[in-house]
Amino acid sequence: MGLSKKTFLYSIALSVIMVSLVAGYFAFMLPSLYVDHVKKDNLNSIAAIQEGYMKTKSYKELTVKNPSGTFSVEIPDRGDEIYAAGKFFQVSIQIKDEELKEVLEDFRKYTDSPKGWKEMEGGLSENELMNAWNVIKEKLLAEGSGAEDFPLEIKLNTQAAENLYENVYKGEYGKLHILSDSMIVYENGISDGNNVFINYVAMGKTEDSLVISVLPVMSPQMNDLLPVLLGSLPMIVALVFFLVLLASRAFSRRIVNPIIRLAGYAEQAKAAEGFQIAPFVPKSNDEIGALGSTLNELYEKLRQNLLELEEKNRMLEEENKRQEVFLRASSHQLKTPVAAALLLVEGMMNQVGKFKDTQEHLPKVKEQLWSMQKIVEDILYLNHCADNLSIEPVSLKEITEEAAGAYWVQAAEKKLSIEIQGDGRLYTDREIFKKIIDNLISNGVQYTPEGEKICISLSDNTFRVENYGAHIEEELLPDICEPFVSSNTKQKGKGLGLYLVSYYNRLLGGRFRISNQEKGVLAELMFPAAES
Repeated sequence: MGLSKKTFLYSIALSVIMVSLVAGYFAFMLPSLYVDHVKKDNLNSIAAIQEGYMKTKSYKELTVKNPSGTFSVEIPDRGDEIYAAGKFFQVSIQIKDEELKEVLEDFRKYTDSPKGWKEMEGGLSENELMNAWNVIKEKLLAEGSGAEDFPLEIKLNTQAAENLYENVYKGEYGKLHILSDSMIVYENGISDGNNVFINYVAMGKTEDSLVISVLPVMSPQMNDLLPVLLGSLPMIVALVFFLVLLASRAFSRRIVNPIIRLAGYAEQAKAAEGFQIAPFVPKSNDEIGALGSTLNELYEKLRQNLLELEEKNRMLEEENKRQEVFLRASSHQLKTPVAAALLLVEGMMNQVGKFKDTQEHLPKVKEQLWSMQKIVEDILYLNHCADNLSIEPVSLKEITEEAAGAYWVQAAEKKLSIEIQGDGRLYTDREIFKKIIDNLISNGVQYTPEGEKICISLSDNTFRVENYGAHIEEELLPDICEPFVSSNTKQKGKGLGLYLVSYYNRLLGGRFRISNQEKGVLAELMFPAAES
């Protein structure tokens, strides 16, 4: 999954969490908080009304939540008259009944207790309060009592009521709702600036009557809910911030940790020799995983390039050595046969001593010239063959017999027997491989003791030459393939034979090994099998 998709899903998940949090808050917490707030607000409202009325004895400057249902009663410390006031009225009530006057006096004693409202000595007991309440109900609800017999005389302060009512209500409106063919609802609302009072009047026609229902309600205001929201805002902000912080940290760790692993992997690769380091294992399929895979490919390519560079350096060193061989052979190895040939020719020309017999010494001159020619051919071919390979199938037996045929005379002079066993095929450069075999057979003929044998074993991709009776000094074995190293101090050669074998063999992609065996010296050529 890509980082863009992960980020998208992360955003969706975070949005779902936030929406769930807000929805849960509004569904479960907000109602209870709102109810508690309304209770506290009502308590504060009645306290403010009480305090305001106690100071002014009027509702004119008071803010009342429910003007039509809120009022205050004032009971003077003396006299039989009490007062009641609300947002729309002010009345005085004169008590005419003696029993009610006694109840009023008892209530005054009850509220005049020096210990206040919580602990009152000498006040009314619960039974006394119930008795007083029963007296009030009996007097007020007595049947057959007319206006003259009514125990209370109520006087309305009309002017005060008019002044109170003035400019209380505003914003009156009406709306008709047709709900069905048989039912309509008339909605009438009015506001006092703080609350909206709505009356719903529903009318419906049945088969035999008209039914009217009235529902008065007080519409809640945003001002009631706003303090609850504002009070909850710090908690909501803190919770949202905490959740976002946790989610962002978890999400960032999913991104940052792989990057840290990549950085560590890069540091290890930088410190590793030759980029030999275990590959980075991505734990995701996003862009970071793709980057890890790309780094693996990059380091592998760098490692391959480094190996190729090392191989080219090795080949360059080999080429430098070959050039060194060329120069050393040109400047040093040719001196011996040239000097010998010049000495022989000069002796024959001056007819000095034994050199008078030209027929005897001319073949020696020819031998030295052939030696020089062989050295020159080897060096020139060594300088030419690397860039002119021609790979073809070669019969090992055929090319071995051809190379060995040039040494039958020398072998016969030393009474050596050359045995060729087996056969095989090899995909290689025919001329270079013939040079390899020629040098091995030449060394074998040169260094195998008289009367011994040379056994050549052939098979696919393998060539083995064993010189019976021969031996290489152990201290020379590690450097036997270096140029100008000879294993026979009595018969010093040019020392290029095994070097050429090793060089040509590496050029053809094979391996060369020479070792002392119980019965002689074994030289082995091993080539990889050709791809089918």
